[in-house]
Formats: sequence, structure tokens, C-alpha cells
Amino acid sequence: MMQSPLTWHFTIGDQKRGAWSAVLIALGTLALILTGLILKVNFTLLMITILVIFLASIILTIKWMWRKETITLYHDQIESALYGVIYFSEIRKISSPWMAGNTAIKLHLEKRKVSWSMLRSSRALIQNTPEEVSDFQNFLQELEQRLQRQEKKKPKTNDTPAVPATQLHQINNTRSSHTGLLIGISAIFGLVLLVRACLPQFRHSSQVRSMKTASEQIFYDRKKQIDQLVAQRLVQEGGAFLYTNDHAATIKLFPYIHTGNPLNIDLFEHLAAIKDMTAILDNPDSAQLDIFIISGDSSVRRMRPDTAARQFFLRTYDPSQHIRPGYLKSDDTTNLSSYPVFDMSWNVRLKDTGNIVHAIRHSIPAVNVMLSQVRLRPAFYLYLTGKVKHGMNEVAFKDAVTALNQLLHQNKVDTSGFVFTRI
Repeated sequence: MMQSPLTWHFTIGDQKRGAWSAVLIALGTLALILTGLILKVNFTLLMITILVIFLASIILTIKWMWRKETITLYHDQIESALYGVIYFSEIRKISSPWMAGNTAIKLHLEKRKVSWSMLRSSRALIQNTPEEVSDFQNFLQELEQRLQRQEKKKPKTNDTPAVPATQLHQINNTRSSHTGLLIGISAIFGLVLLVRACLPQFRHSSQVRSMKTASEQIFYDRKKQIDQLVAQRLVQEGGAFLYTNDHAATIKLFPYIHTGNPLNIDLFEHLAAIKDMTAILDNPDSAQLDIFIISGDSSVRRMRPDTAARQFFLRTYDPSQHIRPGYLKSDDTTNLSSYPVFDMSWNVRLKDTGNIVHAIRHSIPAVNVMLSQVRLRPAFYLYLTGKVKHGMNEVAFKDAVTALNQLLHQNKVDTSGFVFTRI
């Protein structure tokens, strides 16, 4: 039976870009220092100039190096947003990239090589989220299984070399503990911190405080404008719906905005968000409004749609259940409560609206096991959500609720405590 395609979304650290950036930044900094010493520039002015250029270079490096990737896995090929279509028949070898992070693979193809690297290390200042690492590992496991199924169809001989499926199996079962990815970048961040420590008068100067205040004001002004834009779009496009056993949960439609501050510098706290909001306001019709589910304990999960015209989303969340990440060593004694909680979401594509039960049942493996947890675990929450823009008006969404309830009842789940809300 042909397997249905699966899609994952990641942020990938590009090793080559990171290495080149580290070299160029180091050479550029050295050139500035030598030029300043030769020209006998005032030391304080020279350090401020170097710091400003240095920080700008770091921000550009982060933007350039961390690349958004979407991978769709079919029964015989990989479809990558960064690398295009990769057929299983093209793969000659699978290995771990040199100096890679905890989770990474390199595919040796007939005419090229492609690699995906993720980083999750306590010594790195920029890293993938536990959710991304877990999803990436799911992709590797699924890829291994599909490669194995393809391999079984090929004739075997006694001198057959190690096949890609076997090589990937070895990689999946012997996780590297390297933290080489972005060591150069981490060292640069260390230098930034050192410069900050050497220039406290600059860090705490009234000028910096004024810049921070101005940045905060711009942030809140842009946020107010974005709220007004979302309200207008809701009138034009329609709202969204939620069905859940989490009575305190809410949903919000909002464009995705980066809020990270990888340098952990107060002055740049709102820099990424302001940039994204400005871009949205410059082209308001292009911004996609995603559904954000806010659970009763304020945990937020973004529902990311794929290319399907009609779809809705499911989220399962259990704050009492902590999942030990697969990238940790077997002798790791970290307290269980520090591990990420169970939080999973996926979309359900509707090609045949007449059989929504079938669509839910085949949206991910072992759906019934997942749904039965609502009955077995008191803190296990289930969220069904969708929006009009994705073909889920109120009638269509209630049909999805009916289909979900049918599956829940089959798993002996009492749905009388579920609530329906809309925005």
C-alpha cells in the first residue's frame, strides 16, 4: 500500500554559511583593529565602531545562516524547499556531516550532496527548539523506514555494500554528541560579551537607554497597527473555530512575527519583531494569518498550514507528561521536569469532505492511541481548530466536530465536557 506523504517544518543551521561568516567576521574585526591602530584613532571611538559593526555582522549572520526548510516525504522521494526533489534512487550514501550538531545527515547523491543539521546544546547561544529536534528525528525515522521498504524491493547479492537505509539506521541509533556546529559563531558571541563587559559606560549610557525607549515605542505602535490590520482581515476573510476539553483555552488569528533576541541584549529586544511587523504593514495583503492556540496554562502553539486548500488542525497537549529528548545521552541524569512537555500538532487535509472520519484516522499514525489518552490521562487536552480561509466555515467545522466525536466515542471518551468557541 502506498504511504501518504508527511510534511515537517524546520529551521536549519547551514554549516558552510556559519563557517564562512565566522571567518569573514574575524578577518574584518582584525582589519578594523589594525587600521585603527595605524591611524591612531581614539580608542573609545574605535571600540564603539568595532562593536556596532560587529553586532550588525552577527545579526546578518544569524539571518543568513538559519534557513527555513519544509520537507515532504513521499514513498519514493523527498521534496525539500531548499534542495528540490530528491529521489530515493539517487541516494548513494548517507553519512553524518563533519562537525555537525546533535542531529544531522548528509545525503550523497549522484551529482551533488545535501545536508540538514540541527543544534541542541547547552553551550550554544543559538539553537533549534526541542520541538524542531523532535520533529527532525521523526523525519529521520520515517525516512529510514521508507528507505528500508524500497530496499526490500531490490534484488540482493552477497557482495552488496552497505545500503543507505542501513547507514541511516546506524546514524539514528548512534547520536553524535558533537557541538561543533556554530562553535565559531559561539566564540564570536563570547567576544561580543567581552566587549560589552569592557565598555560598561557605553552599555549604560543615556544614549543607549534612549534608543531602547524609542525601540519599545516603535514596537507598541507597530503592534497596535497590526491588531487593526488583523481586525480588518477578519471581517474580510472570516474567523476561526475551536473545539476542546480545555475550558480555559482560546484562539487568536495573527501573522507570525519573530520575537527572539539571540544576542540577549536589551537594545535589540524588539528588533526582529519590528522588522517583521514593518514588512507586514508595507504589504498587508500578503501576510498569512495563522491560528494560535493558547491553552489554559498560557502555552501557545501555532498551527502552520500546508498547501492544501481545505484543512483543519488537531493539537494534543499534556503539561503533566514530560518527554525525554532522543538526542540526550543514556547516562544523562537531568531532572525529568526540565524536559519539554508533550505538545503535538498536525493538520488534516480534506480532499473528500464526505469522509472526514477517514481523513482524521489517516492524518497521523496511531490516531486512536492518541485519542484514547483523553480518557486515560486527566491532564491530556485535545484541540480541534480551523478557520474560514482554509475552507472551514461553521457548518464544515461542525461536521469535523461530529467526525472527531465519532472517533472519540469509539475510544470510550466522554465528550460532554468539550466546548465550542469561535472568533
